[in-house]
Amino acid sequence: MHSNSHKKYRIISKFRFYTFVISLLIVIFVIFYSIMAKAEGLSYEKIEAVYIESGDTLWSICSRFVDNKTDIRKYIDEVIKYNNLQSALLKPGQLIYVPIHNLGN
Repeated sequence: MHSNSHKKYRIISKFRFYTFVISLLIVIFVIFYSIMAKAEGLSYEKIEAVYIESGDTLWSICSRFVDNKTDIRKYIDEVIKYNNLQSALLKPGQLIYVPIHNLGN
């Protein structure tokens, strides 16, 4: 008695197959990204507008908004990217926005 336990699958419609594969990859990417975003704490509770005064630096401003668990250098980089700054130099009167993280407390 010979049993045919190995079925061979044929792709009948290449369009439907590729649509399925692309959809599956998109779903996997969205799930992965949402998990990583939660793990890294990328959700913001609010955005604080800060007017730069004489003597202010990104370090001094960012140190007001981070806790002891956060690496201030990474937070400064995040503020630079968020504000699309070309350098870390600030001018009095300049307005920057500082994202305040939702710490999940």
